[in-house]
Formats: sequence, structure tokens, C-alpha cells
Amino acid sequence: MRLKEPTKELVEEYRRQFEHKNRADEEAIKELLKIFPDNTDYKAVLLKSIVINTLYSTQIRAIKNVARNIFELDIDAQVRQGAPQVVDQTPQLTIRREERRNYSLATKYCSFHNPSSYPIYDSIVDKVLKAYQRQDRFSSLPLGDLKDYRRFKEVLEEFVNFYKDLGRPRWRDLDYFLHDYGREKFAK
Repeated sequence: MRLKEPTKELVEEYRRQFEHKNRADEEAIKELLKIFPDNTDYKAVLLKSIVINTLYSTQIRAIKNVARNIFELDIDAQVRQGAPQVVDQTPQLTIRREERRNYSLATKYCSFHNPSSYPIYDSIVDKVLKAYQRQDRFSSLPLGDLKDYRRFKEVLEEFVNFYKDLGRPRWRDLDYFLHDYGREKFAK
């Protein structure tokens, strides 16, 4: 299966499709962030976590524990600065003696607070990036673990730099393309 070469036009097409299907969801989260821009109130963090978990189907059952973790980490200054390590800190939780990593939710949570600094990771994006790497070798290095947030951002930068017709898309627009194109290509 040959993947389409990413271009500005293709990314824009997927952005329009996503916004057409999900406009109300995106606007609801943005409105919530206007009301609760910070993470200094546990109830606000819980509400934002529940909404993102539900609308983005991250399937976290212990969302109260994740929200408590986000609240206790005091992440606001780091998120405003775009510090990548906050993503790796945010999702780590132990539930019933089992370490659980809620990485996808952490990238989404940070992205909604600072979209220009935090691209969104999920398993579909991971799969499509690895498929492009196999097809075109956009990175000179192995992609490695994309659940290492610094590496994930490096890989996205390499992806954007390799495909010259892509321009410099916003992280959210690139996510719309990678996620929805990947979903089409790798539907179960």
C-alpha cells in the first residue's frame, strides 16, 4: 500500500473534514479552557480531563486519579513555556499496584492548553508515521519509541522538513491529517 505524499493541500483537506465533523467538540473544549485556563483547581482539572477523555476516546477509566495527578504536578508554568517533559510527567500513575501510562491524554491535555508547543500523539499517528518511515525514510535515524515526547516532536519536525510540499503546518492541522489519514489506511 502506497501512502500519499503529504502536502499543504492534503493537510488542509483533512483539517476541513475534521472541523466539519468535530467543530462542536473542539469549540466545547475551547470554551471550557476560557472558563478554566489554569490547572490550580482540582475540579477544573477533573472537568477538563473528563471532557478530553470522552471526546477523544482515550478510554481512561481512572480519570479522577489522572486529574489528581495533573493537579498535583502544578504544570501551568511548564505548559506555558512548552516544556516537553511535562507530557512525560503527567500521565504516570499507579493504580492497584500497576503502573499506567496515559500518554495520549497527556499530549491532548497539554495541546489544548498550548497548541503551538504540543503536538498530539495517539496510536494511529504512531502507526502512520512508522508507515511513512518504511516507505520514504524521512528520518535518517530509527524512529524509536514515540512515547518519548522529545523524540516524538523530533520525528514530527523531521517529517515536516522531509516533505517540502508540506510547508510549516500547525501541529493541530498535522494531527488532523496524520490521525484521519492513518485511520483510513489502517482501519481494522
